[in-house]
Amino acid sequence: MSGKFAGKKRSAGDSAGGGGPAKKFNKSSSYGGNQNQTQKKSFSSNNGNGKPKSKPYSKPLGSAGGGGGGGGGGSKGRSAPREREEVPMKRKRPITRGGGEEDVEEDDDDDISMGESPSGGEYDDDDEVMGGDDDGEKAGAAGAGGEDAPEKKKLSKAEKAALHAAQPHRTTLLPSHPLLHDTLLPLWETARRADLSKDERKKAISELWSAVKGRVGEVSRGHKGGRVLQTIVKHGGKEERTGVAMELEPQWKAMMESKYSKFLMSKLIRYCPSIRPLLIPHLAPHLLTLLNHAHAVAPLSDFYDLYASAKERRMLVRGFYPREVKIFDGAKQGAELKGLEGSLEDMGDGKGRERVLDVVEKTVLDVFNATQKQALAQAIFHRLVLEYVTCICKFLDAEAADKKMHELLAAGAESFPEIVHTKDGSAVVRELIVRCNAKDRKQILQPLRKHVEALCKDGDAQMVLFTAFDCVDDTKLMGKAFVGDIIPLAPSLAFDKHGRRVLLYLLTPTSTKHFIPSTLQSLAASAQQARQLGTSKKDTEVRRKELLSQASEGLLQAIADKGEEMVRDPGAGMVVQETMLYAQGDKSAAIDALASALRAPYPDPAPVDPNPDQTTSHPFDLSHAIRTYKTLLSGGHFNVSTKTLTVPDDKLSPLFAKAVWDAIVSEEAGGEDNVVRVAKGNAPFVVVELIEALKKAGQADGIKKVLGKKGVKEDVEKSVRKGAGLLAEKIAEL
Repeated sequence: MSGKFAGKKRSAGDSAGGGGPAKKFNKSSSYGGNQNQTQKKSFSSNNGNGKPKSKPYSKPLGSAGGGGGGGGGGSKGRSAPREREEVPMKRKRPITRGGGEEDVEEDDDDDISMGESPSGGEYDDDDEVMGGDDDGEKAGAAGAGGEDAPEKKKLSKAEKAALHAAQPHRTTLLPSHPLLHDTLLPLWETARRADLSKDERKKAISELWSAVKGRVGEVSRGHKGGRVLQTIVKHGGKEERTGVAMELEPQWKAMMESKYSKFLMSKLIRYCPSIRPLLIPHLAPHLLTLLNHAHAVAPLSDFYDLYASAKERRMLVRGFYPREVKIFDGAKQGAELKGLEGSLEDMGDGKGRERVLDVVEKTVLDVFNATQKQALAQAIFHRLVLEYVTCICKFLDAEAADKKMHELLAAGAESFPEIVHTKDGSAVVRELIVRCNAKDRKQILQPLRKHVEALCKDGDAQMVLFTAFDCVDDTKLMGKAFVGDIIPLAPSLAFDKHGRRVLLYLLTPTSTKHFIPSTLQSLAASAQQARQLGTSKKDTEVRRKELLSQASEGLLQAIADKGEEMVRDPGAGMVVQETMLYAQGDKSAAIDALASALRAPYPDPAPVDPNPDQTTSHPFDLSHAIRTYKTLLSGGHFNVSTKTLTVPDDKLSPLFAKAVWDAIVSEEAGGEDNVVRVAKGNAPFVVVELIEALKKAGQADGIKKVLGKKGVKEDVEKSVRKGAGLLAEKIAEL
């Protein structure tokens, strides 16, 4: 490999790892409910494809370059927009591995030149030189056979170089070697550069595709050739992408099982939506084998989780169904694709349903009982389990359904932490909690307790926890097993976008302020079903009060310890609000902690920065902190529909107002002058609520003396801040 190509700059994200760009980008981090934030995606003009409409994409960090407006003769022309990079979607990680998102799987030598490949040659190993890809088959055997499969010895870089020096004929005699080394690699070094313009890249990709067209199958077997093809798929247009995909069609399944070709398959699935329906018949008959394969599981799961449409997901899941369903359910070309439930409905009463459910049960139990657990964590399998549980409850009599449900519990209860991180997996465990008795619920919940922090921080997994809070009558057990484990984590959970929702559910479980309607409706339906089945008998309000009583002391202590830090954070501030309003017990220490944050002198003049620093700014300059103090001073949330204030704790407002007043008028803060600065600052609504609360408590003499001074009202009236006029009126009434 010539050195003049090795030194050129790599294009971002053009690695052998088909998972996405190599550069790291920040993703949007917060949303209020249990749903993904809708994001944008951009395409180049020669893209020729489109992502599934239901899949969200992050807004690119590089925004289009701004420019001067309009048609004035001296106006500045609009600059050319920058080429945007998309942030790849990622699958979720099971809570047994800490939750969160899977890392983008990439080739280990992504940052080195082709000439420095650790294998020293153009192919993965000797098996690929023979024209096959047995490496994937070996890995699949290891995945299916467990830990007893022998591991291939790893060679050092020097040993690999020596091996290839002793076998010079290994790659040079291959038919594709001259094409790859003399033509493709020099072109590839140019095409992957990050500093190419749009037109230059289009020209380079066109030359690369013209050179490899017709010989894609030969080139694709090796590591280097695979990376060349990935560059074509990533940066090429519809013609190049489809051309690569269709030349490789006979090898699609084998490529998914290959150590390196799986990355190319991931890119084809991602960038070529037209091949997805064609790929499904290659995969559906072999789903279990692929899910248990060390290499194939990643592209298959990417296909199902990230890129497949709803119809394509149904087609994939049907690969698990027995042949009887696929032959007789009428799912032919052009007909509506049905799930397991719809297929069994069409079969009518009889033994056919039982036979089908027995086959599906064997598949489900085999996966749960397998020593190799990677198939267990995949969303496509969770969908099958959910369909199975739904069908046994709907189509079998109570005795038969109960028997099958207990067989599932016996095989899978210990593995439930592996499945709750997906929507369907979470629904399976929730359905079992609703239908099972107290003894079975303990069997379900006990394994989850070991992963309580990851359970709380996962948006789907925490739904299992919410359902347990709503259905389990033994609140002492729930308090000891879960609430007692969760509350010590409150100082960290309050700052997590998902974790804080568990704390909020204990405080105010029906609040549409913190939970989207679909989430509340789903949880309410589960609780109602448990009452109808007789598995939950305790009154809902009694259950909630008992859980809240066990959580209150720890939540108040968390605010007493970290109140100032929490009130400065937008998300943790919501936990502060609801805890102070709804928690039971002595709140004096928490009130003192929140008031102590106000003992710093307020700046004069008030800052006008629209994005103040959350760690150094005064709380009354942070919009979210202002809302928190205003809410606590008023004593509750304002109900827009009834136009009334909901006050859950009558004692909170006067106590909190007295503490806030003492803090802002303290010598440490600057005394009476500090109060005047606060009144002229960014939080006039807080001062309004402070005046009202002190008046109701009969303690308004102090604030009347300070704000009633000559010139204070006039200075407040001059302010352009929202609420300044209302504050001036309240001062005049003092």
